[in-house]
Amino acid sequence: MNTVFLPGQVKLLAASNAFPDQQLNNEQLITALEKLSGRRYAKVAARIAPFLGIEQRHFSRSIHHYVSPPTPTNSDLVVEVMQRLMIQSQVSLSDIDYLIGHTTTPDTQLPPSIAWVTEKLKFYGPFMELRQACTGFASALQIAIPRIALLGKPVALVGSETGSVYFDFKEAFLDQSQLVNYMQMGDGAGGVILGPDDGSGHGIISDCFMGQIGVDMAPGLSLDGGSLSVHTQKTIARFHHNATNVRQSGEALFNASIQALAQRGYNVQDFDYIIPHQATGHIDSQLSEALGIDCCKVINDAKNWGNLGSAAIWASFAKLVNSGMLQPGNKVAILGAEATKYMYGGFIYRH
Repeated sequence: MNTVFLPGQVKLLAASNAFPDQQLNNEQLITALEKLSGRRYAKVAARIAPFLGIEQRHFSRSIHHYVSPPTPTNSDLVVEVMQRLMIQSQVSLSDIDYLIGHTTTPDTQLPPSIAWVTEKLKFYGPFMELRQACTGFASALQIAIPRIALLGKPVALVGSETGSVYFDFKEAFLDQSQLVNYMQMGDGAGGVILGPDDGSGHGIISDCFMGQIGVDMAPGLSLDGGSLSVHTQKTIARFHHNATNVRQSGEALFNASIQALAQRGYNVQDFDYIIPHQATGHIDSQLSEALGIDCCKVINDAKNWGNLGSAAIWASFAKLVNSGMLQPGNKVAILGAEATKYMYGGFIYRH
């Protein structure tokens, strides 16, 4: 295990999230399956749901048609987050030095989805987009923190997903892994604006780290549409989900983060809250049992949002920061885990 910790720390200026208006419960998803795909698939989905622990999620697609475009789009959700961040931080668009997006479900592969965000906002500064899932937040921090240290200007980071559009209700598309995706994933966006450390000791993000354990391991999640498949793909692009590999690697990825923090002198028992990647609605009880900590310390938003992929950490982080639950000096450990090629990463937040 080779974990890289980034020196330096930054000040949190704002944190926010945004979701499609449409929030669907399991009964609505299963009813749609029965209508469009048949009773057999509806029964399989109903058996899967309790294992996932997801009760609700937001969808940007319609469940009344076999396939559907996103409304709102990925870039629409990012624009909404950015507008909320600027109001909360009182940082103007022209004050932002760099805009960094991360997503696996962009509006377009090229230009990157974040380009459409800059177009809609009329942002004239530089931007970039990381094609990364559940640890996109940690990679974005690896870029933002040294830039803020060098230039002393605010940087915006936003993760977003509209993966629901990759599901087709047609029978030819469906198998158990696609039904897992359907019952597990959700759409949304979350982000932050970060600035230079002001010396107050409050609202500080530090100890940002990254690592991976994926060499010689088959991906747990992958998405069609790259240059390898451009001439051979015969159906719509789909997320391939090896649930067995994902389940087997999940504990190892969280353990890698915990061991990395321990090497820095941190004990998970000492944190007031822990935000893990939200892949399952059972994440609070699972981590509580594995780590021997109070279940109330583990943030679980997946139950109502589903797995938000690249948006998950920032969306949950924003909810906690704005909830009023945190007291000055509270410490929060953020533990990201990504099963595409088994990356882990995180940071520590001091309120």
